[in-house]
Amino acid sequence: MSSQDKNKKKYDPCKHPLIKLAETKGLKAVPLKDTIKLRKLMKECEIDGGEKQISKLYDNDWDRDFKRARRMASWTSTHAMLVSVSFVYYFAGKVLATKPGNGE
Repeated sequence: MSSQDKNKKKYDPCKHPLIKLAETKGLKAVPLKDTIKLRKLMKECEIDGGEKQISKLYDNDWDRDFKRARRMASWTSTHAMLVSVSFVYYFAGKVLATKPGNGE
């Protein structure tokens, strides 16, 4: 056996630091320059039998995003209502405050 064959057997893409980072801090924590490499590693990991690990990684990321979105939901809708009401009052005021025919 050559040394390359031994290295191939020892290499486990599921234990790569990028995948570990994605597991602990989420997929969005991976730097942009490493996203392509992460996708390749995830494919290799699935091929090597790590389907459950990759599935869990996606599930954890969805859960993390859901919790953050739920926390922001009330603020977002309140802000949207405030902006909508402000626009309606502004344009209603413009229409009602201007008298037609007073263009002298």
